[in-house]
Amino acid sequence: MIAPVGKISLPPCYRLTYSGAPVFRFCFHSFISVSGRASFTPLRRITVWIIRACTRIGQTGASPQPRNPLSPELRAKLNLDRKSFTKEMERQVLATACKAPEDLRLLCQLLYVTGCRLSEALALRGDCIDTEEGLVVFHTLKQRGAERLRAVPVPERVAINLAHLATPQDRLWPFSRWTALRRIRTLLLEAGVPAHLAHTKTFRHSYNDRGKLAGTPDHVRRALLGHRTQTANDQYGALIGVELRAHAKPCWGRLKR
Repeated sequence: MIAPVGKISLPPCYRLTYSGAPVFRFCFHSFISVSGRASFTPLRRITVWIIRACTRIGQTGASPQPRNPLSPELRAKLNLDRKSFTKEMERQVLATACKAPEDLRLLCQLLYVTGCRLSEALALRGDCIDTEEGLVVFHTLKQRGAERLRAVPVPERVAINLAHLATPQDRLWPFSRWTALRRIRTLLLEAGVPAHLAHTKTFRHSYNDRGKLAGTPDHVRRALLGHRTQTANDQYGALIGVELRAHAKPCWGRLKR
C-alpha cells in the first residue's frame, strides 16, 4: 500500500523542494514504505538530489547575495578625507616596522601605542620610562607656555624595550626631527600607505579613532593625547564607511537586518 502524498514525512528543508517539483512525485511514491516514511535506499537519495538540482533550491532555501562593490574611483575619493590608517594599513605598517632597525621600530611602536607627537617622542630620555607601572612620561607640547607632564600607559614589553634603548640621561633617539620624519615616511610608503597618510600625524589620528571605536570617553582620550581643550580633541579623527557601522546601527530602528 502506497501512502498518500500528503502523509509523506520529509524534513522541512525538502518540503518546498518536493512540493515544487510534481514531476518527480511518482519517484517518491515508488519508494515510500507502509509506515508513511521515506525509504532510506540509495535510489531515494538520488531522487532527492535530482529534485534539488532541478529546482535549484538548497537546503536553506536562501538565494545568493548580489555583489555590487564600490567603484575604485569613488572609494579613492571617499578615502581622501581619511586621516587615520585602516586595519589593513595598520597590519602592514607594524609588519614593515618589525623588519626595520631597532630604533626606528621602537619609535613607530611608540607612536602607535601612545598617539604622541613626534617631538614629544624625540624628547624622551631613559628616566621617562617606568617599567614597573608600564608608563611613558611625556613633556606635553602646545600648552601655551605651561609645562605639563603626561603619563601614558603602554604595553609592558614596549616599556622594557624602550628602557633598554638608552641610559637614563640620554635621549632615546639622538637624531633630528627631520631625520625621523624622513625615515618614518619611507617606512610608511614601503608598507603601502597612500602618500597623503604617510606622516607621523596619522599615528595620532589612528590612536584617537581606535579609542572612539572602543568607546573610550572623550575626556580620557583628551588626557591620553594631551589636548588642552575638548575642541582640539574633537578635530582629531574622521570615521569613514564601515567604521561608522557600530554607531549607525542603533539609528536603523526596526530595520536592523
